[in-house]
Parts: sequence; structure tokens; C-alpha cells
Amino acid sequence: MGFLSGAYGKLMAGKLVRDLQYQMTSVQSRLRRVTREVANMERMFSAQERNIKMQMQAQMQAATFGAMAQAGIQFDPNNVLGSMSGLNTDAYSKYCGVQQYVQQQFAMAQNIWQNTFDMMKESQLQALKDVEDDLQTQKDNLESRLKLAESEYEAKKKEEQAGAKSFTPEYTSQA
Repeated sequence: MGFLSGAYGKLMAGKLVRDLQYQMTSVQSRLRRVTREVANMERMFSAQERNIKMQMQAQMQAATFGAMAQAGIQFDPNNVLGSMSGLNTDAYSKYCGVQQYVQQQFAMAQNIWQNTFDMMKESQLQALKDVEDDLQTQKDNLESRLKLAESEYEAKKKEEQAGAKSFTPEYTSQA
């Protein structure tokens, strides 16, 4: 009876091992795809962030020059030191005020933009990260179940071998 029980158990445990291996392959494949998508999306967001920061820097410079023109300050962006030395105290004071105002406005706009960008980035990435976490949990679960199924397979294999020994006739002489 041990032979049949072991053989049937080995058969069923082997089937379970193969099923779990198939599921594991599927989950690992999906996990790799999602992980790749997360990395690609993070790279895309980093590139967008750099581009927007460069655009904001250019806008700040343009705003500085525009505000200086409105304040009546003559400024040559190609000759910063030469044009600054030609400013009188009143013009230099206006220049400093304009520069400070533009920098404050820029800092506030940049802070608002950064917060908005971070929220948008997190909301778009969160769904993928949730899928990635779920797939990792499934993978861990399957690994655990696969180890149990493999140990069950080995136990049934040993049971089958032990049962097969009982079928072997003993050739002893009884005279």
C-alpha cells in the first residue's frame, strides 16, 4: 500500500510543482515588465524635471531683464561687469531691488511647481508601484509554496521507493 500511496502522491506533488513553476514564470515575467516600466517612467520624469528647471531659469533671466527695462535700468547682458560699473547708486539700488523681487517670485513659483510636479509624479507612479508590490508578494508566496511542494514531492518519492522494496521477493532458502 505504501508503494501506491507514494507513487500517487509523487505524481500529484510533481504536478503541483510544475503548476507552481509555471505560475512563478508568469509572475516573474510580469514583475520584470512592471519594474522596467517604473524605471522608464522615473527616467522620463527626471528628464522632464531638468527641462522645466532650465526653462524656468531662462524665464527668470528674461523677467529680470524685462523688469530692469521697466525700471529704466540700461543693462548689457554681454558685458555684465562693464554695465554694472556704469550704474550710479540710485540705478544700482533699483537693480538690486528688481533682482531681489524677481528671485523671490521665481523661488515661490519654483516651489509651487516642484510640489505640483512631485504630486503628479507620485500619483502616476503609485499605481505601477502598487502592481509591482503585489507581484513581488505573489512571487514570494509562490516561492514558499514551491519549496513546500518540492519537499512533499521528495517525501512521496522516498515513500514510493520504500514501498517498492516490500514488493521485492526475498530469495532465501528454507530447507
